[in-house]
Amino acid sequence: MVSPTIAALLGVVIHAQLVVPAPRQPLPRPDPAAAVALANTNHTPAGTLASRVLTLAVDVVAARWSPEGENDPEVPIFAFAEPGKAPTTPGPLLRVPLGTYVRVTFRNRTDSALVIGGLRAREYDRGDTVQLAAGASREVRVLMDEAGTFWYWGAFHGTTAFDRAWLDSQLNGAIVVDRPGDRTDDHVMLMGEWFHPYDQRSRQFESSMLINGKGYPNTERLTFAQGDSVRFRVINTMGFSHPMHLHGFYYRIEGHGASRVPPARQHLSNTDLLEPGQSVILSFMASTPGNWIFHCHFAFHVGEEASISGAPSDAAAAAALAQAPAHAMAGHDMRGLVVRMSVTPSPTYAPPSMANARNIRLLVQTQPDRLPGAMPAIGFALQRGDTVPPRDRVTLPAPVLELVRNQPVRITVQNNLREPTSVHWHGLEIESYPDGVPHLSGMGDQIYTQIAPGEAFVAEFVPPRSGTFPYHSHLNDRSQMLSGMYGAIIVSDRPRDLAHDHLIVTGGGGAVVEHAIESPYALVNGSRSPAPLRLTAGETHRLRFVTIHPDWEVGYTLRNDSTVARWRPIAKDGADLPELLRTLRPANAVMGPGETADFEFTPPAPGEWRIEIGSRFAGWRIVLPVVVEARAPAKP
Repeated sequence: MVSPTIAALLGVVIHAQLVVPAPRQPLPRPDPAAAVALANTNHTPAGTLASRVLTLAVDVVAARWSPEGENDPEVPIFAFAEPGKAPTTPGPLLRVPLGTYVRVTFRNRTDSALVIGGLRAREYDRGDTVQLAAGASREVRVLMDEAGTFWYWGAFHGTTAFDRAWLDSQLNGAIVVDRPGDRTDDHVMLMGEWFHPYDQRSRQFESSMLINGKGYPNTERLTFAQGDSVRFRVINTMGFSHPMHLHGFYYRIEGHGASRVPPARQHLSNTDLLEPGQSVILSFMASTPGNWIFHCHFAFHVGEEASISGAPSDAAAAAALAQAPAHAMAGHDMRGLVVRMSVTPSPTYAPPSMANARNIRLLVQTQPDRLPGAMPAIGFALQRGDTVPPRDRVTLPAPVLELVRNQPVRITVQNNLREPTSVHWHGLEIESYPDGVPHLSGMGDQIYTQIAPGEAFVAEFVPPRSGTFPYHSHLNDRSQMLSGMYGAIIVSDRPRDLAHDHLIVTGGGGAVVEHAIESPYALVNGSRSPAPLRLTAGETHRLRFVTIHPDWEVGYTLRNDSTVARWRPIAKDGADLPELLRTLRPANAVMGPGETADFEFTPPAPGEWRIEIGSRFAGWRIVLPVVVEARAPAKP
C-alpha cells in the first residue's frame, strides 16, 4: 500500500541532488481566529472510565498549528479536540483495559463532510467507518475486545486515511488496549505527515514529518536511567513504510497490532520496516549512558525535505527566497522522524578499557568521474601502514572493516573533503560519544560535533558482538551516502573462510537528473554489473546482505531460471536469530536502509543462479550472478 505522496517524494528528492529546486512556494495560511493546536505526547488517556465504560466526546475543529518549533511556520489543519480543551495532534489518546466499552460522541464543527475510521481494535480497515456530515454529531459504541496498539482517523468524505494530505492530515489518534498486567509506563509514538503538493509537473511540495505532532528537534525528549527497561509503541499512520533505527541498543519486537510475538520467536533487532498503517511494540534495556536517537532511516524523512521550517509563509517571503543562493536552501540538520533519548549513568558506570587497541585509519575523500555518468564519488579509503592512499581515490563500497569481538579498536577518520562529515557505526553497541550524531552523541561536557574539512576524529570502542553491520555518513548523509560513503563492518571471533563467507552491499550510486524513478542509481558491491559470487555445490555458504541505500526498500531473490532457491536465515542486524526462526524458506527478503541479514545457502548442484536485487517499488534492478561449481574430488 503506497500513499499518493510517495511518488512525489521519491521524484523530488532525487532530482534535488543535481537540479537547483524552484523557489519554495508560500504556505497555505490558517485563519488567525482559529484555535491553536497543541502537540499530544500520548501520556494521558482521555475520557472518563467507570464500570468498564469509557465515555468521551470529541469535536473536529479547524485549527492553526506549528508542526515544528513554536516560532516556525504556522499552517491550517483540522484537529480533534475534547470539548472545552485545546485541539491536539495527535487526537485524544484512547487507552483502556481489555473488555472495555468505548462510548464516544463525535461532532463535526467544520464545513466539510468527513469520515471517521479505525475505532475498532483491529488492523487498518478502510471500510469500517462512520460518516459525519458538516455540523453533524454521531455516537459510536465499540467493545475493545482485542488487546494491542491501534489508531483511529478522520478524512474528507469519500477518501481514506492514506489519501490525507494537509488539511485533514492530523485527524488521527492512538488506541491502546491493555491486557491484565500489561505495563502502562510505555511511550506511545504516532507518526504522521503534513503534506502539501503544489504544481505536480514540477513536483513541488511541502512536507513535515512528525512524531506525536512535532518534527525533530522539537519532538519530545526522553530521559532514562542506565539499566531501565524501556518500551515503545510506535504507530505508522502514513501510506508508506519507515525503516526505524535505534542507536546504541538492540530491541525485541513484542507485538504488531493485536498480535503478540511469543518470547521464543522474539529476535534482537535495531532496524525494522514499519509498514503503512502498522503498529509495533518494541522493548530494550537502556544499558549504556549518553545521548541516543530513534529515527527513520530514510534520509529524506529526517532531512530538510521533511521540514517546512525553511518555507515562506507569504508571497513576499517567497520572492525574497527566489533571490537567495542555492546553498541557502539546503541544510544539514536532522529533521522530521527523530526522537532524542538521554540515558543517565549509574553510579558504578565505567567506560570500557581501550588498552591494546588496534589502530585503523580511514580517509574520507572524493574521486572525480567515479560514479556512473562521470559523477564524482564521496567515499572512504583505508590507509595501510605508512602508505597513504591518493587523495583522489576511494573504494566503493568502503573497505570492509574486519573487527574482532571484544578487541578494542581505535579508528581515526580523516576528512579530506571540502565539507564537514561524520561517521555512524550502525548497529554496534558502543559508547555514545563515537556514535557519530553531530551535536548530540556523548554526554555531559563531552558532546561530539562533526569532522570539519581537514580535521580528524578518533572513534574508540569495543565491539561486543560478532555479526554484520554497516557504517556510513551521518551528516548531510543523503548526499554523501548516495555518492558512496558507506560500507560494511564484520565482527568475528575467528578469521572468516572467504570461500564460504560472502558479502553483498547495496548502496547509493549517484543521483539521477531525469526519470529518477525509471533509472537505476544504485550499486551492488560497488557496481551496476557486480562480479559473480562463486559457490561450491553441496557446501554451505554464508551470504551477508548489507542494505544501506538511503532512499529505497530493497528486495532480494536468489533464483535460477526455473525456481526460487531456499535458504536459512541465521542473523538479523548483526545478532544471531533464535532457533525457531532458523528454518528453511524461499530465498526472498525485503530490507530497508540500515538493515543487514545473514543467510545460509547450500546449492544442490552446479549451475548458474542469480540474486535479483532491486527497489521494492518501480525503480532500479541489478542482477548479481551466482556461479555454482562442482565440489573438487576428495584426495585419495
